[in-house]
Amino acid sequence: MKYSLLTTFLLLALIPGHITGQPAHSDKYVTVQHSTFMKNGQPYYFIRTNYWYGGILGSSGKYGNRERLIRELDHLKQIGVNNLRILVGAEGPDGEPFRVTPALQLVPGVYKEELLDGLDFLLAKMKKRGQVAVLYLNNSWDWSGGYAQYLNWNGYGPIPYPSVKPHTWQEFMSYAGRFHHCENCLRQFKEHIKFILGRTNRYTGMKYTEDPVIMTWEIGNEPRAFSRESIPAFEKWTREVAALIKETDPNHLVTTGNF
Repeated sequence: MKYSLLTTFLLLALIPGHITGQPAHSDKYVTVQHSTFMKNGQPYYFIRTNYWYGGILGSSGKYGNRERLIRELDHLKQIGVNNLRILVGAEGPDGEPFRVTPALQLVPGVYKEELLDGLDFLLAKMKKRGQVAVLYLNNSWDWSGGYAQYLNWNGYGPIPYPSVKPHTWQEFMSYAGRFHHCENCLRQFKEHIKFILGRTNRYTGMKYTEDPVIMTWEIGNEPRAFSRESIPAFEKWTREVAALIKETDPNHLVTTGNF
């Protein structure tokens, strides 16, 4: 778990002010004013934990367990955890090594409805408990698909999973580092962003872009360039994606996801 002071510092260090500007009427959302998180007109402090699998537990499908989800949310609230960092969903076919199962997006633009429903259910239950979500949309590492899966979808060959011999971490990073140079990969990811941000929660009737249960959109989990040569492309991509999110959803904060 990350306690409020450290988490606040790290997040603020990562969010440029021009990205996080909020509408004047947005007291119900978490905002940033003069380097302080604010909510409902008061400074907002939080204790956060990673709860990447929450949307899967919320699913009505094979891998869901709503009783467990409610138990865990109640326990987290009881011990003071009011801020959860959650994976929107994994990409790619199920059955890949060391990969989150089940995946949300099997192929570009094709989603498992029960997992979308699971994310809706999770957010609805969090809202009742006064908890807020940080939702990350991609992953630089292999465990949920992420960069590597987009590359695989676009003809870059099999993913060299670093935990499967004879592949190495260096080989994987070299592979994943091509993501920011793959125009079709970047386009598909932007379409994914538009799809998720365009969703309406079926349990609350709230549009994701208007739901105060969401604190922040993270571009990805620990996004990085993977090489010095790719830094310019990475920086360009980060700015473009942040701008797309803010254009689509001016109510919520945006951060890279590097904490």
